[in-house]
Amino acid sequence: MFLALLRYKVPPEEIEPYRTDHIDFLKEGYANNDFIVSGRMMTGKGGVILSPLTRRGDFEQILSKDPFKIHNLADYEIIAFEPSRFHPDFASFIREPEREKIDLVPYTPEWEIIYNTEARLLSKALGDTLQEIHHIGSTAIPGIVAKPIVDILPIVKDIRAVDLLTPALEALGYEARGEFGMPGRRFFVKRQNGKRTFNVHIFETGHPDIERHIRFRDYLRNNLDDADSYSTLKKDLVKESPDDIERYCWGKEDFVKAIELKAFLWRTL
Repeated sequence: MFLALLRYKVPPEEIEPYRTDHIDFLKEGYANNDFIVSGRMMTGKGGVILSPLTRRGDFEQILSKDPFKIHNLADYEIIAFEPSRFHPDFASFIREPEREKIDLVPYTPEWEIIYNTEARLLSKALGDTLQEIHHIGSTAIPGIVAKPIVDILPIVKDIRAVDLLTPALEALGYEARGEFGMPGRRFFVKRQNGKRTFNVHIFETGHPDIERHIRFRDYLRNNLDDADSYSTLKKDLVKESPDDIERYCWGKEDFVKAIELKAFLWRTL
């Protein structure tokens, strides 16, 4: 289930000529059961849309068709949440999620080899705009279980250059997902034999999420007790919901946020 916060980028008078088209967009969303409810923010600076969708990419694709978005009048921030955290009756609205078996496998040094091979291909495709490239996520942390998907974080000089280089990344087998719910990111996925094998998160230098990802990785590399706890949590979540990826991700959220705080303090103290 997702909540989208619409924030105007221009004065209200520039919004008005497109308001009727925006309302038609909302009506279509209701007709398709993509939206549950929508309304204005109390501040009058935007709006909110609640959706029963269970995949962020699907919701992001629908929101990209909003006339306010098309004409660069507003931006959306997408927030995922577990309905039962607010009230159990919310759960009746959520769509049945697509089932996807969650495979957790023990750490293997081969992941670093796989990362290095793919990083060389990405570096060539990104060319002169690339500044750094990092292996992140669970496959970059020795000793913990992980889904066999390698996460890669390239840092570039200009994120707009990445949009022009999308064909070069597609030639490597990647699918472009846009920001995919994280402003300032360019997200790409690669599948082999029908299974996802790589996630690529590209950020422009200076983006705050760069350090967040790297701190998280480095902290768990150096704090084995927390790394082991993370591994145990993931195993327990898969036992509870072996094919519900959204519930699996939500189950990790509180732990991940706590580790991010520890990692920030660890790095700065």
